[in-house]
Amino acid sequence: GMLRSLLLLLLVTSPIHADEVELKNGNVLQGKVTDLGDTIRLTRNGSSMVIPKSQIREIRPGKTEEERYREKAEALSKNDLEGHLTLARWCKERHLKNQAEEAYRTILDIDPDHKEARTALGYQKVEGEWKTFEEIQKSKGRVLFRGKWVLPSERALQLALENQKLLEKQLSKEVRKWLGRVGFHSEKIRKEAIEKLATIDDPYKSEAYIKALTSSRKEKRLFVIRELHRMKEEGAAKGLARRVVWDKESKVRSEALSALLSIKNPETPLFLAAWLKEDSIYARIRAEEALGQFSDIRPVPALITLLSRVTRTIKWIEQYRDQMMKTLRGTLLLRDGRRIQIPPNMLLSMDGFAPHDREKILLERDTLIASLRAITGQDFGEDISRWNNWYRKNRK
Repeated sequence: GMLRSLLLLLLVTSPIHADEVELKNGNVLQGKVTDLGDTIRLTRNGSSMVIPKSQIREIRPGKTEEERYREKAEALSKNDLEGHLTLARWCKERHLKNQAEEAYRTILDIDPDHKEARTALGYQKVEGEWKTFEEIQKSKGRVLFRGKWVLPSERALQLALENQKLLEKQLSKEVRKWLGRVGFHSEKIRKEAIEKLATIDDPYKSEAYIKALTSSRKEKRLFVIRELHRMKEEGAAKGLARRVVWDKESKVRSEALSALLSIKNPETPLFLAAWLKEDSIYARIRAEEALGQFSDIRPVPALITLLSRVTRTIKWIEQYRDQMMKTLRGTLLLRDGRRIQIPPNMLLSMDGFAPHDREKILLERDTLIASLRAITGQDFGEDISRWNNWYRKNRK
């Protein structure tokens, strides 16, 4: 049954290149032979069978495709163009790249203008002349650089960019090393670090300096702020705006603001305005004060919104205080206007609202009005609608 079918299959289907196994009973099988010791495995088209060597008369190894190519080529006469063309196509079908090239070159010896052979060998016709891709590239003044044909100027640029990147990497490492020492307590080490940094060109410093703005050491923060100021480093604006609003040292805050005013990054007012949403009243007041130094009107709507909130809060505080004062005087004013007498033995005080909270809110109101006045050149006090009208007319 199954063995018989397999035998038939191996007899009938002749592979491209196969070994021949002649059995003692006279049958000849074809397939790929694998020696297993006392037996062989014969494989063909994914099917295989194991045959004891005792049943085999002879194994004749099949020819490789390369050997078959050599036989075919040698059988052809030198001037047989059609024969060599058939052979070249046979090689292409079997992905015998080198042999196909050899066959096509033989064709060119017979007919130098043979289109298929020329095209297969990578030639293109340029102004009636066959040229290789390499010859065409060289005629355009190109050179082979890392597997691509480029102009010498492009190669030079690429190499220069790579050298530059390498230099940047080395110098950035050097900058980080010395910058780490700027915050040291030892005056000698600090001085040496600052001197070393001065010898490195500015473009290699900015990234490390911007990162160092968040250093926990005051001396280091001041150093990088002054340096970024001197360098007029636009990319530092966001980090400097954060220092203006959040740094615990007033000296650092004022130096950061001076740097921002000098650098003149057009986005600075927007970086500062982003901090107007903070819960911390101190952060908001610092952002408001700083915005007053810039004549940019884009943050005006945010300042007006804050002023509106602050004035409403102040009104509420005043009403609360009035109510408390009345309560302390022994009567409680109800919503409908009626007054009721409070029993004399009840203890009430004004501790419910600390006076310094009110002072902070009044300070924020004054800061907001001062900033709006500085930015717009107008003075509408607490009049929200007039501020809004002005902005509607003047926005771009």
